Amino acid sequence: MAEKIIARLRVKETHFAPPISEETDVATAVWVEQPLTYRDDELIIAEEEPEETSLYSHENDPPEDIEIIGQGLIARGTFIKATREQMVLLMGGTTSGADAEMKYQHTTMKKVLETAIKFVCYDGTEVIIPRAKGSVNMSIALGKGGLGRFPFKFILQKASSDWDCDIML
Repeated sequence: MAEKIIARLRVKETHFAPPISEETDVATAVWVEQPLTYRDDELIIAEEEPEETSLYSHENDPPEDIEIIGQGLIARGTFIKATREQMVLLMGGTTSGADAEMKYQHTTMKKVLETAIKFVCYDGTEVIIPRAKGSVNMSIALGKGGLGRFPFKFILQKASSDWDCDIML
């Protein structure tokens, strides 16, 4: 029987660092704080449904064997209140002007990020993803109550050939 981990955590901060390839490097990583995450969107780290392949014979209706291949974990959520500089780091593009007159110019090319991620929760729990690859999108609502949202999706990857880990809870 598979063990299920159910955690009800509220994110206080999100940090990025260069990908981490050894467990001992987690403590010395240089973490950079990212924009806030949107509370009305859940920040979800979930495993996709595994692929199942059945082997049948002519003599039996039930399968003779079943091969199950996992799909890995995906982290999804939404950043809000990103500064112009953070938008450049998350999505690419450039800024022009200074201070209050600074403008963000979005690029047509999708920026792919490869990073370590740390979610710090209000109860002190840290969720660390040593290596993930993904991107951040722009979703801006104009008008009354408009909100600049930056949805992200990261696919968790094996930290390294020597460290078989994709998430630390």
